[in-house]
Amino acid sequence: MSLRRTLARVVLWRGAYLLSSFLLNIFFVRYYGAAGSSAVYYLINLYSFVLLIAGCSLESGMSFYLAKGQADEGALSLLSLLWTLVFSLLALGMLQGYFYFFDKDVSAGLFGMTATSFIPGQLLITFFTALFYTRESPALPNILLLSVNVLLILLIPSTGIIHAGIGPDMYIRLYCWGILLQGGLMALVFATRYGKTFSLPGRDVLQKIFYYSLVALSANVLFFLVYRVDYWFVKRYCTPEQLGNYIQVSKLGQMILLMPGILASVIFPATALGKAQDMVIALRRIFRITVLLFSVAFIILLLAGPRLYILVFGNGMDDMYLPMLLLLPGIFSLSILALLSAYFGGIRRPDINAWSALAGLLVVVIGDVLVIPRYNIAGAAAVSAVGYSVCMLYSLSKFIKLSKPVING
Repeated sequence: MSLRRTLARVVLWRGAYLLSSFLLNIFFVRYYGAAGSSAVYYLINLYSFVLLIAGCSLESGMSFYLAKGQADEGALSLLSLLWTLVFSLLALGMLQGYFYFFDKDVSAGLFGMTATSFIPGQLLITFFTALFYTRESPALPNILLLSVNVLLILLIPSTGIIHAGIGPDMYIRLYCWGILLQGGLMALVFATRYGKTFSLPGRDVLQKIFYYSLVALSANVLFFLVYRVDYWFVKRYCTPEQLGNYIQVSKLGQMILLMPGILASVIFPATALGKAQDMVIALRRIFRITVLLFSVAFIILLLAGPRLYILVFGNGMDDMYLPMLLLLPGIFSLSILALLSAYFGGIRRPDINAWSALAGLLVVVIGDVLVIPRYNIAGAAAVSAVGYSVCMLYSLSKFIKLSKPVING
């Protein structure tokens, strides 16, 4: 499949799925409110960090060596399933100990109803999305994800579409079970469509996968902390309502990153397949377009004012305006960084991503300690924007240096 056709299919179907996720988030926030939704999203943020460790960035190594033709689909499917089973159990045990000793504010019931389905479901989604994309089949996994999201939107009580006597506790269960359903469907469809043999990869291939994945993991852990460490500082120094507002600012920033994320999901496997020169030329064009789009977005958000956030997310979300404006330059940096990180992964240089993230993390942690106690979520947004920009500038300097021989050659 041509690169242009693959990009078109990814943009269409991934965009549709992510739009449904955005709508689901809006209905969720409007139903539970700022304080109520912050409890759930705080847990999901914590689970995401645990998932990052439990997943060991295995999807990066599997995708890279599947693209290189050194591993087959059936073996990687079995590896993904076994890994999900073992490390989901380990993650649940670790989280239970964490909540018991360090975070007793979190309800045991809320933890139990969310973690047991969210963690294995998200691991499966991560692994099999990467495998589908490497097989240049981006439509099918996103159709599966989209279908479950639409069902969850129809079931949420605030939409009033399906009256099934569902209450707040039951809907949280459905929300997390939906994620497990998404992961299970993706695993089943991929194994049925592509799996021919179901034995684990050979020892040499496993060693290569784990080595690549561990290097990628170091970068991903650092990037995760760059993106999310401010949540813990905001929870420590701000009110639950401010935390709810800030989490939605962060999630809105992630929605703005939809297109760079979609493009990055194609750039990585395409670069790994040996299309580095095409990627360098394409990236330079994308950078120029991104500058224009973010300039327009900033003007729109500046003129829209605080009422936009209340209209979309409901009452209690009126503190989003200033943090969003402060964070937007950082979101621009993240959009460039997402593309660069995918390119570096494809040319087998995930170490550059790790150093970039480390530089940004130092800025964010030091800044959060100094700024958040005084300036609350506006200070958190400003510090994050600076940290993201540091990451991007480091990676961009490396890209300029490495891309010269590719273009000249």
